[in-house]
Amino acid sequence: MEEYREFLEEVLWQAKKQGAEYADCRLCPQEKSEDIKVENGAITALNSTQSAGFGVRVLAQGSWGFFATPIVQKDKIEEVVRRAVHSAKQNAKLQKQKVVLAPCPPQGWTGGTGGKVIVYKTKTEQDPFAISLDQKLMLLASVNEAMRQTSNKAFWRIAQMRLVQTRKLFASSDGVLADQTIIRSGAGIQVHAANTQGGDVQQRSYPDSHPSFTMQGGYEIIHNLDLVHNAAAIAKEAEELLAAPRAPSENRGIILLPAMLNLHIHETTHGFEADRVLGTEWTLSGGSFLTPLLGRIGEFRFGSDNINLTADSVRQHGVATYAVDDEGTPAGSVPLVQKGVWKGLLTSRETVPQLNKIIGKTYFTQPNGALRADGYGSWPVIRMVNIILEPGETDFDELKERVPNGTLMFGANKSWSIDDVRRHFSFGCEIAWEKANGKWELRKNAKYYGDNLNFWRNCSAVCDQKSFWLGAAGNCGKADPLQTIHTGHGSSPAYFTNIQVGSVG
Repeated sequence: MEEYREFLEEVLWQAKKQGAEYADCRLCPQEKSEDIKVENGAITALNSTQSAGFGVRVLAQGSWGFFATPIVQKDKIEEVVRRAVHSAKQNAKLQKQKVVLAPCPPQGWTGGTGGKVIVYKTKTEQDPFAISLDQKLMLLASVNEAMRQTSNKAFWRIAQMRLVQTRKLFASSDGVLADQTIIRSGAGIQVHAANTQGGDVQQRSYPDSHPSFTMQGGYEIIHNLDLVHNAAAIAKEAEELLAAPRAPSENRGIILLPAMLNLHIHETTHGFEADRVLGTEWTLSGGSFLTPLLGRIGEFRFGSDNINLTADSVRQHGVATYAVDDEGTPAGSVPLVQKGVWKGLLTSRETVPQLNKIIGKTYFTQPNGALRADGYGSWPVIRMVNIILEPGETDFDELKERVPNGTLMFGANKSWSIDDVRRHFSFGCEIAWEKANGKWELRKNAKYYGDNLNFWRNCSAVCDQKSFWLGAAGNCGKADPLQTIHTGHGSSPAYFTNIQVGSVG
């Protein structure tokens, strides 16, 4: 940090000199990544990238301005700050109301060379970038071979790996100075199987259907996925699905496994982002059915008593875990839903006063650290952190035993659709099982659909910590210009009653 402290202080000094009421700087001295992909035994992607740069965000005349550059040099500071301030002043000519920021919780830095620095670094057992390329390619080749040998109907086999390391320095005129290094490692595999007659095609994925699955950690994350063993398992399942009956079409009880439930949580939680609730963000199905209900936050019945949703940016290995967000707000763990009652939103310093004004009282006392950008050159927006459906007390094996015949159990997601306010949904799954005569039998092309409020209110049980799985959505898009970012999700299997199920196609 010391080699960049003077740089950051110069940015803040220049911003004050040029008339900014508030300023922050995100400086990335280095971001590096590796992407490797093997398809049917052939290397189809082998990319290694590095980047650096800094972005300056200012508040001047009550409006925001922003500018960024990939050139990390002190002689660029004055120009970057000048452009950021200029854009703020131009925006002020059009903006009807001035931006008001909630106070930033104190971090202990008062400026100068002796100030406290908030330091965060992902804990790793093995540096993923120190593992040889030959070793990584050998693993992906072995995964491909396991799928090929397991099924002669597996015509398209994919194995890929992604590694990312980002160092991000942050300083604000409100007294925050942070040095964060985040390392994400992950891999994903997928197999497509087809019948020679009839043209049916089925797919299976692992660990979920997002090919860019990563978690915070080192190469041990990839090792713990046990890819070769699971490659053979999903190849076998893909072939078995070809001969499986279609899922039935009627109201049933359903069990969602974490690979599917985490995606449903993700699509639901977009409606908990404060900018969407306020109507200031509308890209990619960007509204929220909670907007007209804002006055009832703290009492509105969102789900059953079994539903406890938490926004958690401090959870170990979470892909969205850090010390402070991209405006300097500390990470933490805050409730979104408690025992089925809607309690919170994902907020920023700007949205807290706006929300309280609509609610008519000080409901939100401070932001909860959910403002993030996908790089130094992007404007930070409210994004999901690690959204957790807290475990219940039900044993998974006992749940499978006690649910009635006719219950469907859904695995990894295959397709998704949700309306513009996150209310009505339809999700297709790669794999499902139906309980028939006390046994779980394979079903293909299964989907479930309905109303999100009825869905969460019909949750009868959430399984315990033993079956909890922490995952990630690797390519979540939001904002205009579009940003993609990793968001974390965690859940145990859960049981829902009276859900409409059917078959795709």
